[in-house]
Amino acid sequence: MAAATLPPPDEPGTYGIAPDPPYHPPSLRATLGLLAVVILLGSFALPLAVNGFAALVDSSPAVGAVAGGPDPNDVASALIGQNISNASLFWLRPSLTDFMVTLGSGESPYGPTDPALLNATLAYAAAYGLGNVSAPIDLVTPSASGLDPDLTPGAATIQIPRIANATHLSQAFLLNFVMNHVHLPVLGLVGPTYVNVIELDRDLIALGGA
Repeated sequence: MAAATLPPPDEPGTYGIAPDPPYHPPSLRATLGLLAVVILLGSFALPLAVNGFAALVDSSPAVGAVAGGPDPNDVASALIGQNISNASLFWLRPSLTDFMVTLGSGESPYGPTDPALLNATLAYAAAYGLGNVSAPIDLVTPSASGLDPDLTPGAATIQIPRIANATHLSQAFLLNFVMNHVHLPVLGLVGPTYVNVIELDRDLIALGGA
């Protein structure tokens, strides 16, 4: 049986790249339909799903601050710093978003070589009454977000004399009170040791200390 012979490569229609299929423009109906689905999902379905999940996790509303301090019945707002100015409460660290001492809403913090940084640091220390003591770093520097509700335990306990004077609670009681609100690293390894000031003040108000 004779072997089959292939036609020469230059014969039309035998070898080479297939011709491009005819061009069909996108369907306007399909495009508009896809756009409508994206709008419905992004503008309605997703926000409703996120809000529903948040309500299942924590049903308490965030209602903001009252009388210079946090609402004792408000749990959700403990995640975000508030403008606490009551002398009988623990204060947050400085913020550029009008919490306590401020350089002006939305203003950028001073850089390490800016001569005004020293004056700002001294102003923070004076506002917290820390002129004659070693000030914790988080009480003389703003947080990156300006919404940080947490302090180091040292930054919380250094405020105890002021709060004791305003509330007539003993410093020993307040020290124990702060220590009971210290959050430790997860498994002793992951994360910092901190005190949530909003939780701290909310419980202090509930005790009648403010």
